[in-house]
Amino acid sequence: MRTMTRLFGALSILMLFFLTSCASTKVTGEWKDPNLTAKQFKKILVLGVAKQPNDRVAYEKEFVRQLTAKGVMAISSHTLIPHEEMRDSAIIVQTVKSMEFDGVIITRVADVRARQKDYYKIDMYNYYNSSFAYSTVYTTSQQKFSFESNLYDAATEKLVFSLSSDTYAQNNIKKRINSYIKIVVNKLFQNNLL
Repeated sequence: MRTMTRLFGALSILMLFFLTSCASTKVTGEWKDPNLTAKQFKKILVLGVAKQPNDRVAYEKEFVRQLTAKGVMAISSHTLIPHEEMRDSAIIVQTVKSMEFDGVIITRVADVRARQKDYYKIDMYNYYNSSFAYSTVYTTSQQKFSFESNLYDAATEKLVFSLSSDTYAQNNIKKRINSYIKIVVNKLFQNNLL
């Protein structure tokens, strides 16, 4: 009976590890302009701030794909503004006005940090024989990406919504981007902004 209790204990710990490791994005802050009257944005410019042009393109394409799938007209900024002109705010403002966008979503990486996590893999047969000497410690390395997405009203150029989150990725953040964008899009709909 004692052995079965230990076995269930070990399985519970392993299940807890797998459940928590799947939670890749956590919302850390959310704000909506309390003075904003009922306004829904219909035509959105999606702007991803990234050092690498390919990262910007991939992010914006996925964000536009998810917005379009929900019936929102969205356009990637990379199709209108070359990467080398992204630092010129006048070009961005001119593009927003000339294309008659009513909203602009800007996402940036606020912080990147590495973190390590240890977990134990216990061989069932060694555990059954009450021996922890054969358990193995594994260390996984993750990076924590702190993202910030802001929605601006194009007419007033004022911030109307902001969402910040921490996203964890073991190997490549690109695998987790889709889930992050899905959270942002859902929050925008929950707040009746889209």
